[in-house]
Amino acid sequence: MPLRSLRAKIAVLIAVILVIGAALPVLRWRAARRDVVADREIVEAREHMEELLRIVVSGEEQRTWFDAWWVDGNGGVAAMSEDPAEGVPLERWMSDAGGSPAVRTVRLDDDEEYVGYVLPVAESYGYVTAVWAGDRDHRLASFDRNTWLLLAALLVVAAAAGWLIAGFALAPARRAMRDQQGFLADAAHEMRTPLAVIMASSSQALSRSRTPEEYVRSLSEIRSAAERASAGVNELLDLVRFDSGQAIPRLAPLRLDLLAEEVAASVRSDDAVVTAPPATTAVLVDADMALLRQALDNVVRNAARRAQHVTIETVIDGNRAVVRVSDDGPGFDPVVLPRVFDRYSRGDREGTAGMGLAIVQAIVAAHGGTATAANLPEGGALVELSVPISRRS
Repeated sequence: MPLRSLRAKIAVLIAVILVIGAALPVLRWRAARRDVVADREIVEAREHMEELLRIVVSGEEQRTWFDAWWVDGNGGVAAMSEDPAEGVPLERWMSDAGGSPAVRTVRLDDDEEYVGYVLPVAESYGYVTAVWAGDRDHRLASFDRNTWLLLAALLVVAAAAGWLIAGFALAPARRAMRDQQGFLADAAHEMRTPLAVIMASSSQALSRSRTPEEYVRSLSEIRSAAERASAGVNELLDLVRFDSGQAIPRLAPLRLDLLAEEVAASVRSDDAVVTAPPATTAVLVDADMALLRQALDNVVRNAARRAQHVTIETVIDGNRAVVRVSDDGPGFDPVVLPRVFDRYSRGDREGTAGMGLAIVQAIVAAHGGTATAANLPEGGALVELSVPISRRS
């Protein structure tokens, strides 16, 4: 499945989960707020009744500023306000109240709605106050519209958040796919060259009878190309072993300074001289000799391909043993230097598929150490491998 399509599906899923989680409390809040808005006229009508009773008890002659009536029980209604409503069934409200305070609503022919508060004084006698409820429907409609707009905005925000979260979640996979694509291209290039040499040399040797010397030269070319292809395959297998956790170091006491001298003596190069000055003190570590030798050998051979002189120096820095491999070559490409230990990354065009230093870092990390690379001010490259010193030291 393409990562972009997967990202879209994850974003939709996250958006749905977030919206469902947020919509429930929003809808509960909406229902509660609707009740508050719907009860507003009832509260106002009740407050008007309290004001009306205060006026009646105090004997004030002033008219009320709200709709209020006195129902006398004989079919008579006395308006106690400046603007009485026409068509409000006051007598029916009073009779339906049955002697107890009650709330009544009515919608008139002109679609005007009133909410009334009925306070009986005696049978079919009492006061009525009313509030026009026309604004309530507008408020409820506006409130509902704002609620749905809020949910729509929440959906948009959740979708955007889901898209970003999915992007962050898939970033490692995206980088891995880019790395793999780059690796496949580089590995194919690295394998194509030795295979082409093998095919050309073998075809040339078989095209006609040749002298023993010519057969030896062709076989040498074939062997050299096969060794190069084998080295690339072995590097790939080493990375697979580390990724799967199969390459577990078997720790034992190891003289790191002597290992450096052994590597320096074993690396043969027509263009570079490799030296390892004796350490001023024994450098003892707990390490897997085969793995650590492979890491140091990779670094030294990598330097020898680019320089005329390579130096391996072993020192103790606090509780760490440090092997410094420096050379007088061109150094690392500044653009590649920050990620020179990343797999499939090459320090320059002279490198292989870019797995050697990645293997070095994996081996050193398995020993609880670190690997760093830098360019020297005077020119050349410096690679440092640091591992803990042995507790037996």
